[in-house]
Amino acid sequence: MDWPSPWSELPAELGGLILRLLLCHIDRLRFRSVCRQWRLAERQQRRHLPPALPLLWLGRHTFLSPAGGELRRFRTDDVDVLRRMYPSSHGSFDGWLLYQRYGEGSKCFLVNPLSGATIEMPLRLDDGARINIFPMRKIIVCSPDLVATILRGSSVAFCRPGAPSWSACPSDDNGRGSYVDVALHRGKLYALNDEGELFIHEVIAAAGGGTPKASHIVEHVITPQPPEKATRGGPLILTRRYLVESCADKLLMVKWMVIPDRYPGSRRASSSNAADRVELKVFEADLEGGRWTEVDSLDNGEALFVGRGCSKAVRLAGSDRRFQENCVYVLGNDFFGYCNEVIPSYGSYDLGSGAVRHVVLDRMRLVWPVSGMEWFFPQEQA
Repeated sequence: MDWPSPWSELPAELGGLILRLLLCHIDRLRFRSVCRQWRLAERQQRRHLPPALPLLWLGRHTFLSPAGGELRRFRTDDVDVLRRMYPSSHGSFDGWLLYQRYGEGSKCFLVNPLSGATIEMPLRLDDGARINIFPMRKIIVCSPDLVATILRGSSVAFCRPGAPSWSACPSDDNGRGSYVDVALHRGKLYALNDEGELFIHEVIAAAGGGTPKASHIVEHVITPQPPEKATRGGPLILTRRYLVESCADKLLMVKWMVIPDRYPGSRRASSSNAADRVELKVFEADLEGGRWTEVDSLDNGEALFVGRGCSKAVRLAGSDRRFQENCVYVLGNDFFGYCNEVIPSYGSYDLGSGAVRHVVLDRMRLVWPVSGMEWFFPQEQA
């Protein structure tokens, strides 16, 4: 009698087919932790796999998998810098979580919950002024030795991990408005204001490995655009803008709008469904021409996940009908709260058809009220 082969002898090719169905990064980690052979199969197939879908960070240690709707948890209790002190989490930024440790010697850290890696960040500017981490709407780890953030208004600050202070570019509210997003593109830091203007902030390397300095020279690369025809009939209820770098190395601006009920000229104005009053536009930055160019589709296989703390482009494989290319996915509490009595987990906008969809995951009801929500892309250390 021939006994079936043990699971440990799973062929690498079959393991690859299984891994392609696991859209959550944590499930892929569990696959490779079964045994040495499965870990080898995952390593061999890793470069052939489609990117894992992001998680929804709901605060503290709680995450939600949009692929299956399950609650997931990363343990950060064993991270040395968070032990013996009450930590408060304030946001998710790509593969990092922002924590502040309270008590004697209060400190602030970026923590990679997957690897346990930490980056300590100062709580003071280089002029000695103390800062509050709450205004840090977005943090970017530009490199292993450089972190950037929007502080407030039109101020961008840089610091080196372990440095005693941040170096901030002076705010200029009269000339640059209020920044709403920032993105690293081709090695430069681009900041977007609430009028859709784009600025470049340069960082000056410090001699002897000291704290990098934010340049006082800020280049204005995209100036205010002529008003769009669709916005001349009256004020919008809400407009949000996000910066995101595409998979094809393009700098994009996503503009979400909620249209009032009887909005002149809007194809959605007469809808009785509040969510149908959502409109979206995507623009590509023409840095040489100094203007935004509207695009009606994304590059082949690409979808955008946008949020205040983290926005990212992902090439989808089409293995899950809920997540398709040429769509923009938005956090529920970041936008759809204006359109629904119950805030959904996330929503999507199809650039091809203009269809708006919002999804409420049942498991999310178990963790209400949710004080914050961000996309989270787990990142392993190389």
